[in-house]
Amino acid sequence: KKDIMKESEGKVWDAIVIGGGMGGLTTAAKMVAKGAKVLVLEKYVIPGGSAGYYEKEGCVFDVGSSMMFGFGDEGTTNLLTKALESVDKTMET
Repeated sequence: KKDIMKESEGKVWDAIVIGGGMGGLTTAAKMVAKGAKVLVLEKYVIPGGSAGYYEKEGCVFDVGSSMMFGFGDEGTTNLLTKALESVDKTMET
C-alpha cells in the first residue's frame, strides 16, 4: 500500500479531490486541464466509484448495480442473490 503522505511531502496542491468516482475524476480532470495541480484520494483499490467493477468466481460485476441490489441473504436489497437462486445458482458472499 502506498504511503500518500510520504509521496506528497513537500508538494503543494491547488486542490485535493476526495473520492475517485465519476464526479471526482471529472472535476479533477477539468482542473488539471486548466493547469491546476490536483491530488485525487480514493479509498477503494480502483477509481471509478459506481462506474467500477470487480470480478468474483469468474464473473464480472458492475459495482453500481451490485451495491444497489446487493448479494446478501437478508434484507430487501438482495435482488442479485434472488436472481441467482431462481436459476439454481449461488455465490458465496
